[in-house]
Amino acid sequence: MAFSAHSSLYAFVLAVVFGFYVGISETVQRAVIPKHVSPELRGTAYGLFSLVSGVCFFVSNITFGILWDAYGVVLAVLYSLCLSIVAITGMAIFIKKY
Repeated sequence: MAFSAHSSLYAFVLAVVFGFYVGISETVQRAVIPKHVSPELRGTAYGLFSLVSGVCFFVSNITFGILWDAYGVVLAVLYSLCLSIVAITGMAIFIKKY
């Protein structure tokens, strides 16, 4: 019962795993920006990146919730998986090109 949904240990482990994920993914995402933008536009590029990321995150979560409510968890997870594959493919193409 150490990892039940109501235990403090479960919440702590979940917070640590999420912290690692955010620390790794956000650092890597933001490290790409200076390579493709001149120094005088770097602040604008970071702002635009944050705006686009936030809007996409918002729309994606709403869509995921609607799919889950209307069709169940399987379709919602399939939607998430497909978009993740598209994003990984797009980023791989972008990195190879530049």
